[in-house]
Amino acid sequence: MKRLVRMFHTVRFIRPHQLLARLRLTLRRKWRVRHAGHYRRKLMEEPLPPLRLRDALPLPVFSPREHLVRLRDGLYTLTFLNESRTFSHPFDWHPQELEYGTRLWLLNLHYMEFLEGLPDEAFVKVVDDWIANVPPYGEGYWLDDWNSYSLSIRCVVWMQQYAVRSKIFPPAFRERMLGSLIRQLRFLEKNLETDIGGNHLIKNIKALLWAGRFWDHEEARRWKRIGEDLLRRELEEQILPDGMHYERSPAYHAQVFADLLECLWVLDEGMLKKTLRSKVGRMAQVLMDLTHPDGRVSLFNDGGLHMTYLPGECLNVWREITREEVRPRNVFALEDAGYYGLRSSNEYVLVDCGKVAPDFLPAHGHGDIFSFEWTIAGKRFVVDAGVFEYNAGSRREYARSTRAHNTLTLDQEDQCEFWGAFRMARRARVERRRYAAFEDGFKLTGSHDGYKRLPGCPVHTRRFKVKPGRIRVEDLIEGGRGQRAEARLLFHHDCKVEARDGAWYITRDDVVVRLVTDAGVHVEDARWFPDFGVERRSAQIVITYGAASCEGSFSLERMLA
Repeated sequence: MKRLVRMFHTVRFIRPHQLLARLRLTLRRKWRVRHAGHYRRKLMEEPLPPLRLRDALPLPVFSPREHLVRLRDGLYTLTFLNESRTFSHPFDWHPQELEYGTRLWLLNLHYMEFLEGLPDEAFVKVVDDWIANVPPYGEGYWLDDWNSYSLSIRCVVWMQQYAVRSKIFPPAFRERMLGSLIRQLRFLEKNLETDIGGNHLIKNIKALLWAGRFWDHEEARRWKRIGEDLLRRELEEQILPDGMHYERSPAYHAQVFADLLECLWVLDEGMLKKTLRSKVGRMAQVLMDLTHPDGRVSLFNDGGLHMTYLPGECLNVWREITREEVRPRNVFALEDAGYYGLRSSNEYVLVDCGKVAPDFLPAHGHGDIFSFEWTIAGKRFVVDAGVFEYNAGSRREYARSTRAHNTLTLDQEDQCEFWGAFRMARRARVERRRYAAFEDGFKLTGSHDGYKRLPGCPVHTRRFKVKPGRIRVEDLIEGGRGQRAEARLLFHHDCKVEARDGAWYITRDDVVVRLVTDAGVHVEDARWFPDFGVERRSAQIVITYGAASCEGSFSLERMLA
């Protein structure tokens, strides 16, 4: 019964068209694997249009990702997600030990972004190897090699690299590569990720638009029309009025921003391009606001410090394309996304007081309502937990959990019912009650009802008062039935926590912060995941207020030398 209730609360938020699209895709996948030979021949033998390209092919706007590959003595060392593996010709495109879970490393292999770092001869050999040995409709094809997300990234890489290198390609290879591109794009047209939406669909759209500027035939013009229609619709929904991407992950915001910049690069002049330029202009300001003084994004929700292009690189491309500038704001409020921040002389505070994720797309949301990050003197100090991996398991569960974040737990329960790698059942409703900005800081009050499913229906209200060098937090739990209320603070792994002279001090290099509270305090060993595949042992302070209903408070104050 408990599982049925959880499933009900998971499915009831999903839109009907998403469910229908997923059902249709699931049935199609099973049928086409069962009859793989027929559908493979159909795709591979369907006549190709004239392999006629535009006169001026669009060139890449981002620098090549040369760090993903090292070629030495015929061996290719590929590094994704902070894990390296070595390949030789012919490639093993499906290492058996990677065929589990979300297959994220394997997906990265089939993105083929590493091609950007290969010399021309090796590029030809690897692409030819993939074409010869990775046919469509193999067992589980939708999980990695012919996954529509993977395919969208790969097609754009191939088209961009063709524009850069085509003059050195042998004629026969050009024909093989272009023929494979046509077939992959035909597959994509019939397998768009409308069941997922979000950043996945943006990748699909970018591939269709790029193809529309790459090819010069009627099929490509159809791909362009489909891409433009989808882009028009998705811009309206996915980009919030304040400019934040609706999945509310700063790292995914940076990724979508980069993808939309590439869409802007290949769009024809017209109303859609004007609309897109306006949207990415607001996104540029958001990306600037969500970037710490170390030049990397906030880690709220799913993401890593090096998951996508760095914010500075994205903003440089924005400037090159538009000739416009964005500047960091000292105090800012992204009211639709729910992020509130302060930036002052190499100090930075970011508070999350918003919705965890779109109800119909909760995959990248975490239990971080009323959590915050704090950078001091350019060094991360109070940190968000980050993400180690997307495979279901203890690390994934911990990274999404409320106990991993700088907020309040009741009996260590989560604010939302997370399960599996990406699922969410009942979810919290967040209300921002008051916000006031000042020249040197802000006050913020919010409440959420994520714990109302617990006995006594407790509601959590948190008040912030933020100014340079000081963060004060007041917590109020109304209702409840004796649940243990604990406020948690996770620190950068270089921070040292110690009690002395009746107080608690946190030190990182020459920065010292004092914790002031009347509540009980103890320190627990915790984990910080600054990037995929990276785990650091860190300290977490736990402040115990008592049993709900209750209240408590604490202050973090930077000590002057």
